[in-house]
Amino acid sequence: MSAAKNGSKKPAKRSSRKRKGLGNHVIDYTPESPAIREHEAEERRRRGFRTAMWLITAMIVVGVCWVTWHEALEKNAQFMLKTVEVNTQGTLTRQQLVAATGLTEATNLLTMNLREVRAKIERLPQVKSAVIHRDYHGKLTLDVVQRLPVAWIECPKHKLMGALTGKGCLIDAEGALVPCDVITREYLAMPRIQFPALSEAIPGKPSPDFQVHAALRLMEKLQSRQQEGQPALELIEIPNPWSLVAHFRGDAKVTFGVDDMTPQLARFDRVMQEARTRKWRVATLNLIASSNTPVTFHETPDITGLNLADTASTPPAR
Repeated sequence: MSAAKNGSKKPAKRSSRKRKGLGNHVIDYTPESPAIREHEAEERRRRGFRTAMWLITAMIVVGVCWVTWHEALEKNAQFMLKTVEVNTQGTLTRQQLVAATGLTEATNLLTMNLREVRAKIERLPQVKSAVIHRDYHGKLTLDVVQRLPVAWIECPKHKLMGALTGKGCLIDAEGALVPCDVITREYLAMPRIQFPALSEAIPGKPSPDFQVHAALRLMEKLQSRQQEGQPALELIEIPNPWSLVAHFRGDAKVTFGVDDMTPQLARFDRVMQEARTRKWRVATLNLIASSNTPVTFHETPDITGLNLADTASTPPAR
């Protein structure tokens, strides 16, 4: 390298010429030798042995746990099903509900799936809901809420006939069809609902038809009046989408509209009160007309002293 001249402000130039024989040196931090290879092989054998021992230990623990569970719990007679208590009211019997669960005496209450058993019971169209309890002492309790029928439903289109035909079907207050396997005296006394245009007849499913629910509401109102001396209701006919025809004992037919029943029931009460007082035998009564109420009688009615234009005494609506 040449030195800078005296008095010069320029720095001295470095030689760009590289020395021959000089290069980058790489250090091998993992050198291989017979001793190192032997040491690594020995370490791999030790790790494999430890892994094998852990696997064997885990398998032994799992086996012991399975045997303990199988012998102490699954085969333990304390947890086997011994008795089934059924709390319910309706058309289904205790035997039918127990059979629907599919359980046997070999069922272990500890491992039993309560959700599956409840689903099996609730698939029955007569069942509205079910709750299941177990006490791990061999007792299973079924609290089943059945659909309580309130009337018969008749529809020739869906082959739903009368009670004594063997093809009768009941209906509950929510409009759900309830199949009837056993006909009791109580069921025979229930009124009927005739609806030829019923859209569907799926057991256990509430009807989507508005007329069915209107008929059920009207039936409830009319049955509550029987204790006051009103004639007994036998049938509600649904001839079209806008009217309901109630058939009473004694050949009286009263036509209601499917909606706005409150004023109709008020006029019904007024007419029936006069009928009881004057011994009228009402044949037909049409309450759809709001300004005039057509009434026919089986016999000539006694209207002595009756002010036909008097509406002040109309009782309050129910």
